[in-house]
Amino acid sequence: MIFMAPPSRAEEPPPSRTEKVRSSRKEKIVWLVGALAMIVVFVWVVPRVASYAEIWRTLQGLSGGELVLLLGLGLVVLALNGWSAVAALPGLSWWHGTQTGLVGNFLTALFPTGADLAARYAMCRSWGFSTDRTTTAVALAGIGRYLTMLLLPVVGTSAVLITGRGDEHTPLFFALGLTALVLLVGVPWVLLRREDYAHRFAHRLQSVAAALARRLNKPPPRDIVTRVLRTREHLVVGVRQNAPLVVATQIAATGASYAVLLASLRAVGLGRDVLTPSEVLYAYALGTIASLVPLTPGNLGVTELILIGVLGLQSDELNAQLVAASLIFRIFVWLLPIPLGMTAFFWWRHTQSATAKA
Repeated sequence: MIFMAPPSRAEEPPPSRTEKVRSSRKEKIVWLVGALAMIVVFVWVVPRVASYAEIWRTLQGLSGGELVLLLGLGLVVLALNGWSAVAALPGLSWWHGTQTGLVGNFLTALFPTGADLAARYAMCRSWGFSTDRTTTAVALAGIGRYLTMLLLPVVGTSAVLITGRGDEHTPLFFALGLTALVLLVGVPWVLLRREDYAHRFAHRLQSVAAALARRLNKPPPRDIVTRVLRTREHLVVGVRQNAPLVVATQIAATGASYAVLLASLRAVGLGRDVLTPSEVLYAYALGTIASLVPLTPGNLGVTELILIGVLGLQSDELNAQLVAASLIFRIFVWLLPIPLGMTAFFWWRHTQSATAKA
């Protein structure tokens, strides 16, 4: 995967007012469609699986100790995301790294349009990191997330196969996941290792971008080759020095998130005799993969449907517990970072304004 550095003002002209209006309109349409899909899921689909009265009774049964445990695990996920940002950008403090993670989660949950990457980039630049280092760090974080997402289905299906809980389709899913892992990791790795291949890729990308711009009656983007090759050089160094730690922290954060789901299921009474950890891991992997395509804000509703579909227990009472567990999981993994991220974002804006006035 090749990440291009954000263009400087000298490389490309700033977007026109018309382009900004179109972009804003597109973002609003994406958000509105996602919100409508989420309403359909919770108003029409979920009640067909379990009644909200049963779900509410299940939620009321949670003890104080269980809530404290879930909150602690949710905070561990946020802390590990902060360490992942530090691993991608050495010199960044854990507090600043956690801020970027919180802001990124907040923006991704509410505005699934890539605003989180722009915010992370702007925050790191405001703390004195160079354009090249910041771009490389954002790319490394993306690579770590990318590798983790590719590993999840392989690990999940492996766990199910080892424990003998799979069905006739599980070996096929394992083979598909392993093939995707090899191809989608191998191609970017070759581009990083072989400079001649990277040159071919960059020139081909320039040609494709120019052809697409002509079809859209827009000026072709400039200096794509230079930007891709420059980013590759920084990535080669960054991958050698920091990628193992970035991937390790991403895997740890993902593991903590899985622990929240497992604890949520256990808290509502779905024990190991009903759902084994390997089955939960398999469902978690599929739900996380689905989050790569944000159909609703934070994929709220979509991931729940996948969890219910994979872990469906063919019992109204048990399905009510399953829906309740998925909602608890959402509270401590998706909802918790939103107010914290909003606070971190406005605190950062406030400190930047105060610094500019000083």
